[in-house]
Amino acid sequence: MVMVYTHPMISYISNFSRIERMVPADAVFSTWRNVYQKIAEYDKILGGNLSIHVSDRGGKFKKEVEGFDTAAKNGLSGVKDYLEKYNEKHGVGGSSFFKPVEMSTEEEQEFKKHAGSVDWNRDNRSEDKAIKNAFLKAYRKNGVGPGQDKLKDAVKKYRDSKEKRDQKADEVLDNIVDMIYSPKFQEKLEHSTPREIDSKVQAFLA
Repeated sequence: MVMVYTHPMISYISNFSRIERMVPADAVFSTWRNVYQKIAEYDKILGGNLSIHVSDRGGKFKKEVEGFDTAAKNGLSGVKDYLEKYNEKHGVGGSSFFKPVEMSTEEEQEFKKHAGSVDWNRDNRSEDKAIKNAFLKAYRKNGVGPGQDKLKDAVKKYRDSKEKRDQKADEVLDNIVDMIYSPKFQEKLEHSTPREIDSKVQAFLA
């Protein structure tokens, strides 16, 4: 097995370079962490027939990688601050998989009347989607909204879920910081050149 290792910031940048297929930021880091945590496990399963090829994309993202690593010295808060500034500068961080709620003119008018005094963040597209979906589910079924209490419950449910997702995302980033500065983890990233990999493959197939 040949595993290509790349820095988490390079994975992050690569994701948002794919305009038509960008997954959420937390998914990028979660996948990165989950894959590279298994290096030792893969090596054991394969009986040592595992090669790691470290790809830095020819140093193309050297500045960003160093920026991430420098920020990581300040722990989770440092990385989050760095990513926030990077996102603002480059206009990234979202997901191409997000689909806005489509409402007819009639449904939009009824929703505005029905929402009434419900307090929700209209600028948060996911929270806005949650309350509109809760309204449409009832309106399209019964011809009337679910009631403001139900819409308030939908907002609360979304916020509770978001809090849990944010907490998990923070834990993943914090873990990545530990991995980057862990001597034991870095030891596992023993780089193999293409020539060395080819030699091992040929020896394995012989």
